[in-house]
Amino acid sequence: MDSVQWTMLGTSAVLLCWVLGAYNRLQRLRNDIGKAAQQIEEAVQRRDELIAGLLTLLRPVDHPMLEAGTLQAVDEASSAILAASEVLKNKPSDMHSPGRVAVAEVGLQAALLAVITEVEHDAALRLSPGMLERLAGISEAERKMRFGRQLYNEAVKVYNAALVQWPTRLLRRLFDLGEAATI
Repeated sequence: MDSVQWTMLGTSAVLLCWVLGAYNRLQRLRNDIGKAAQQIEEAVQRRDELIAGLLTLLRPVDHPMLEAGTLQAVDEASSAILAASEVLKNKPSDMHSPGRVAVAEVGLQAALLAVITEVEHDAALRLSPGMLERLAGISEAERKMRFGRQLYNEAVKVYNAALVQWPTRLLRRLFDLGEAATI
């Protein structure tokens, strides 16, 4: 082999090593998004368990402000966010999954706020056995979910930034890598 062939071989080897390294970095960043989505899903599941317990406590209560439709709205919204977070966990870098989680979260917060407000204003409901523990647990699960959302959004920003950096952006088309969306 002459020097031109050795140079071409060396350049090809360096290029191949760079492509593999850059691809592996992007895959690691996508995995970080998946880990953050898993944390969100775990917080959603915990909150769903606590909401189910809260609804179990409230359903037998004959209270004029707690309409059956309100409790059903909370139950349906909780199921919707559970389904959306499952999709997010399975497809963390999908552009539509975070939007579904955000929409479901808004619906749940609105429905849950009506119930929690009434419970906090009624001493008999608030002091019923297990009520304060469930409300505190829901609040803690929501804090964990906010933290998980922050981790998720940060992981998405790092991944998206890596996709547009030169020369890594050359791999986008080669490996059909798309940007991820924040929540």
